[in-house]
Amino acid sequence: MKVAVKLPIQFDPAGLEADLEQIASAEWLAHFNTTYFEGDWTGVALRAAPGNLPTLYSDPAAREFADTAALRHCPRIAAALEMLRCSLKSVRLLKLTAGSYIREHRDDDLGWESGEIRLHVPIITDPGVEFFLNGQRVVMREGECWYLDLSLPHRVQNRSSVDRIHLVIDCLLNDWLRALINAGEEMAATPGAESEFEQFRRMVLSDPALQGELMQATDRNEFTSVALRLGEQLGAPFTPGDLDAALQAARRAWREQAT
Repeated sequence: MKVAVKLPIQFDPAGLEADLEQIASAEWLAHFNTTYFEGDWTGVALRAAPGNLPTLYSDPAAREFADTAALRHCPRIAAALEMLRCSLKSVRLLKLTAGSYIREHRDDDLGWESGEIRLHVPIITDPGVEFFLNGQRVVMREGECWYLDLSLPHRVQNRSSVDRIHLVIDCLLNDWLRALINAGEEMAATPGAESEFEQFRRMVLSDPALQGELMQATDRNEFTSVALRLGEQLGAPFTPGDLDAALQAARRAWREQAT
């Protein structure tokens, strides 16, 4: 099963970024999945089901999609979409502002087997943006086009000082798109250097005093607060999103062992 593939096509990031200047600030709408993120996660619909405008919601049951007024003001993005010789459903610009994060989740309606996939084209990004797919980091650079199996757990942390903006394209799989993905550079999504949270976790496992301090927390909020404070004190600062993803991974591992 392919998890993350850089497709053998490249877009002009400067041209795509120039189109962003044609979009008024009022057109950026808050993402509808409000429980999925902390900070600011906004977007602009470029193709959508007519009945869903002007929201960002991509109705998995919708069959009809049309270009929006915003896309008509973005000729370079429109030209990039025309390079994709497959049926396009929802197309959006999604912005994750500096310091924001998207909690780990799955998009169960997307996947190779379901016949609908999502492509990501970074327009503005930074090395401080961390995208984790199935527990491992995938680094995507501006102008690249990526197939990602988003039916697997994934999360994003923008640790940089810039707003990350991706062009996000939902496509119906056809023979052309399958061949393009098969010809791409498949990434093993190997982990990078040890994260600050992994450093913290290692220190806690080797120090009963730290374990005891964490165990004194009476609820989830207090546990998170204590863990974040200890991470800062120990020189291994991490975010609530890092902790939330680790707890979800632990729950999944426990469920798999129990079955």
